Amino acid sequence: MKHIDQCSVLVVDDDEITRLMLIAVLSDICHCEAAGSAQEAFNFLAVHPVDLIVLDIQMPDMSGLEFCEKVRANNNFVKIPILFVTSSVERNIQEACWIAGGSDFVKKPVISSTLKQRAENLLKSKIVADSMFHTGYDDPLTGMKTEHYLMQEVTGHLHYCQINNQPFSMLLIKIAGIGDINEHQGFHHGNQAIQAVARVIEGQLTSPLGKCCRISGATFAISLPNVNEQQGLSFADKVSRAMGNYLFSSGTKLPLTIRFKSSIASCSGNDGFSLDELMGQCVASLAANSVGNYLKPGRPG
Repeated sequence: MKHIDQCSVLVVDDDEITRLMLIAVLSDICHCEAAGSAQEAFNFLAVHPVDLIVLDIQMPDMSGLEFCEKVRANNNFVKIPILFVTSSVERNIQEACWIAGGSDFVKKPVISSTLKQRAENLLKSKIVADSMFHTGYDDPLTGMKTEHYLMQEVTGHLHYCQINNQPFSMLLIKIAGIGDINEHQGFHHGNQAIQAVARVIEGQLTSPLGKCCRISGATFAISLPNVNEQQGLSFADKVSRAMGNYLFSSGTKLPLTIRFKSSIASCSGNDGFSLDELMGQCVASLAANSVGNYLKPGRPG
């Protein structure tokens, strides 16, 4: 497991003085690179892996929020934590950061110790997450399978469907709003909410070949062998109704403000899509649905 001083941070800000200030602070704990625009940052990411992006919200051509959404829509970059630098921490700005896929934020004028501490926390989490991805198939928080399992083992299920001319679907589900729980009630309550979501989703998956994996946070990928797109959409609706019923139950651990987002990618036996391609379609579609739907109780599916 690598140390924080071996990590690489990309600072993205169109203001050169601010860039230099952020780099001067963060260089005490890790290696830093810089980009003066969103496009320059994308060009850098295409060649160089990074462990954290420190991102200004207000930039010309493409805002930090738009850049963050595009990063989250790219399967190669989706797991990089993003620390926003913002001049305002009004509720609407915070909400916009979470919806875009941000991991945390610091307020301008930046306090050096706060920036260092929040960057260190995100880097530590990234190091642990990377270690889990490479060494384990089981998510310790939910007991579900991990993305490592998904990419290594579910690929075999897809190949089986392809050679037998059967449909295959990948479903991505995200429960937006867990970040608010972490912020206002603490990570313990946020983790309890993720565990509750995982139990509800797994309770709807009755096919022995289908697998549900926790990708990150409250984002879950579900493989559905021998299920076409229409059947997959029906399953997503079934999960949404089950989540709504749980949300309005007496034992819920979720706030009414959470939102349900889902996307699906399907292929038939002769399409030849890889699992990476299907996941990429799901991630892009999920990112396009920036808000999601508020849950409501429905009849059991």
